[in-house]
Amino acid sequence: MSQAGFAYDRVAQSLAAELSTDLWRAGDELPSEMDLAAYFNVARRTIRKALAVIERDGLIAKGKGRRTRFRGKAIDWSHDMAMGLPAAAQRAGLKLSTRILKTGEVPAGLSEARALAVPLGVPVSELWRLRLLDGKPMVQQRSVLPVEVMASIATGDLVRRSLYDLVRNAGDGSELYVAEEHFSPSQATATEASFAIVEASRPVMRVTRIVSGAKGPVEFSNSILLGPAFRF
Repeated sequence: MSQAGFAYDRVAQSLAAELSTDLWRAGDELPSEMDLAAYFNVARRTIRKALAVIERDGLIAKGKGRRTRFRGKAIDWSHDMAMGLPAAAQRAGLKLSTRILKTGEVPAGLSEARALAVPLGVPVSELWRLRLLDGKPMVQQRSVLPVEVMASIATGDLVRRSLYDLVRNAGDGSELYVAEEHFSPSQATATEASFAIVEASRPVMRVTRIVSGAKGPVEFSNSILLGPAFRF
């Protein structure tokens, strides 16, 4: 390999390491090619080659005549407003796909009854989904909703659209918000592991969330995060 080749590989690796910190957000501008060339003490053509390498890896977006911007490969987690994962993934430059694993009705247990403000044992709708980012399983989700909310949503739409958008459209259109949310280190249960195709008891980050609208709670979710695709 030529010295120039070594140079742009070295610069590309250094840039990728810098951009892997939590300081960068999608859309942030990088320094100009001239500034980067001066910083790394290399020619501008070497910087262009290095930027082309990390652009192929999806870290940056670079256009002719435009400044280079950080594209990122992580989703900024929304803790207040209920943003659907499809929109968040698109913003981060990730391709989202969804597998519907199981749907049906179950009696509301202690947690479901408290979260949805319904009587213990009343039927509620259960939805299991596996969310993949760039083809890799990243989130295993179990959502529980009031029966009347889920009854107005076509299961097929859940593969292509955000659950929160569907709930808004099926209801009064009011904004949804995160009423309660908890994060904790945990382990995948046997059911979660079988759905996510991972080993049982695998260490995961568990997120439980209550989402509400103008008329009260509309979803209680219990999710496990399977990979480093999120920033909190």
